[in-house]
Amino acid sequence: MDDLSAAKSWLSQAEKAYEAANSIMAMVSTAKMKRAKEEEVIYLATMAKIKGLTAEAKAKEQTTAAKLKETQKDLADYQSAIAVMKEKLQEAENAKKIQAKAEAERKHLEESQRIADEIEARKRKELAEAERKTAELEAMKQREVREGRLKEEKRIAEREREVSQAKLMEAQLGAQRVKEAHEIRAREEKFTEEKEKMAVMQARLQALEQEKAMLIAAGKIPKVTAEAGDKKIIMTILVIDLFTSASDLTPAGKKILDGVGDFFKSYPDSKVLTRGHTDSTGKAAANQALSEKRAQEVREYLVAYRNVSPGRVTAEGVGSAQPVATNASAAGRAMNRRVELIVLTGEP
Repeated sequence: MDDLSAAKSWLSQAEKAYEAANSIMAMVSTAKMKRAKEEEVIYLATMAKIKGLTAEAKAKEQTTAAKLKETQKDLADYQSAIAVMKEKLQEAENAKKIQAKAEAERKHLEESQRIADEIEARKRKELAEAERKTAELEAMKQREVREGRLKEEKRIAEREREVSQAKLMEAQLGAQRVKEAHEIRAREEKFTEEKEKMAVMQARLQALEQEKAMLIAAGKIPKVTAEAGDKKIIMTILVIDLFTSASDLTPAGKKILDGVGDFFKSYPDSKVLTRGHTDSTGKAAANQALSEKRAQEVREYLVAYRNVSPGRVTAEGVGSAQPVATNASAAGRAMNRRVELIVLTGEP
């Protein structure tokens, strides 16, 4: 472009020189015509040079346009490459987020498993302690029954002796026969009353023996904690062992309920109440509804898949109203999220 400007400048100067030459040629003599021709030659040479420079400038302009077009294409390719790199970078960021989420879920599962293991160990310890206390209670009951039976047998023998003596006295003392007959009848009624009390005691002992057998059998069901109450056995299953985060039974939870159903088949006369519990997290109304739903799910599974009579099983939920541990820790909340199966033993 600088050469073109220079050429134009030279052309302008040449034109001026040509005009000056014509003016001089008109004014001067023939002797100066030669000088004018020389200037004309210079002018023509200058014009030829200008044409050459002009052609060269046009060629450079075309080359510059081609390079500009190629540069624009390279720029478009570069922009496309940047877009692809941005997509790949976004994919990498998404992959990092997914990996971080998976790691968090893995840690959560590990923590849940650790809590479950701790609870299972505590359950085994509590079961061993319950069996020890049950054995002590059984020994004490057997001792009391033996002592009571001996005392009762002694009383019966004494009463029989008294009856025999009364009958002998009736034969010997005719005047007192009517009076003694009344006394004998009273003693016999007392004897009958004592026998009835003994029968009640025997029934009580049988009920306690059945309760003990039920408690031991319930404690052997995996993931189930069993304890004796007032004329009932309370079987507790943690929600983490039964359900998903909502109220859907897991395959492992169904397997636990299969064991519970087999237990109920061994005691077909027992009534059962399924009671759902939650921790204190969330709103009370939502917790109440969730506890009822979980209790109902357990009842429906036992009825539908383990052939437990619908009339034997009822369901209720109490929300977070009956905690067994603090809600201030994760372990405590896990223990409060549970379903209880309350089995009425039917003892007198």
